[in-house]
Amino acid sequence: MKIDYYTRDDFNLNRLFLYLKKRDIHVETYRMKKPHVIIADTNKGKKVIKAYRDKGKIEHVYHFLSQIQQGYAVNFEAYPEGELYIKDRHLYWAMMPFVKQVKEVTYESFQDREEVLQALIRYHGEVHKKKIAAYTKLSEYDLILKWKKRLSSFRETSHIFREFNQFHVYKDIVTWGEKALVLMERFKDSGLNCSIIHGDVASHNFLKTNHLGIVMIDFDLSAKAPALYDYVQLVQRFLPYVQWSMKELLQHSKIKELSKQRFFLASLLFPSMLMRNWNVNVSALSWANRQRLMQQSVEEWSQRTHFYRVIYQHLQNLHDM
Repeated sequence: MKIDYYTRDDFNLNRLFLYLKKRDIHVETYRMKKPHVIIADTNKGKKVIKAYRDKGKIEHVYHFLSQIQQGYAVNFEAYPEGELYIKDRHLYWAMMPFVKQVKEVTYESFQDREEVLQALIRYHGEVHKKKIAAYTKLSEYDLILKWKKRLSSFRETSHIFREFNQFHVYKDIVTWGEKALVLMERFKDSGLNCSIIHGDVASHNFLKTNHLGIVMIDFDLSAKAPALYDYVQLVQRFLPYVQWSMKELLQHSKIKELSKQRFFLASLLFPSMLMRNWNVNVSALSWANRQRLMQQSVEEWSQRTHFYRVIYQHLQNLHDM
């Protein structure tokens, strides 16, 4: 039987708070952001206390973020006795400062998209300048392999598309996914500088603050990989908010620069987020939620087809240069 060690248990929380108290950290009030994430008001200030199954992840992230200029990213804090985590049964509880944001970042806003891009540029600039990737013990990340697995999982949804008489859309999605992966393999540049990618560039992992500008949080998916992979996945997240408009994307100077790379353009052809939405435990969805997701997917796909033609033209233009 699979056990979810992140499930909330008041007895376990009381034990954790007792461990904290022994380290002179007194939790006054708290709220559960997620089953494994606690926002706590303590005598040492407001803290985020988060559970991990892998203590190595805590150690590796702490060591590499310690070399990044302060203010770019939120790192773990050592407990008063110097340890990075508190072990409780199968979990390791790490602590970090709570950073208050003045306004939520949204990818609907050009300014927010630009500020996030600039934050990512600063971060990867630091990693490159200090050659941090050469010494990290974080695992390596293969974007093409990850997306091959995502496509493989998506294939298992064919019966649902048949059920809603949208099998032709399913076939188009698979075809474009396969085509994108072939092009990414062809244009892959083994000479790309290795960096440490953030790995989860969702808008909620960029906090807009009063004094520090945009601050990056939650490096749980960080790994050794080319910085380009972060930009690829970020622009994938931008797409729905710019209505799959290449013209809108190219208003950002960084994306305009990236659009000269064939691998980057090919990666935009892969329907990553659409497949991801279907791969998240779709079997547990009610019929109504499946219907809603299907409608969203079909509407999105109709917008994507024009975007793909534009991308293909850009690739052709690069080929002719």
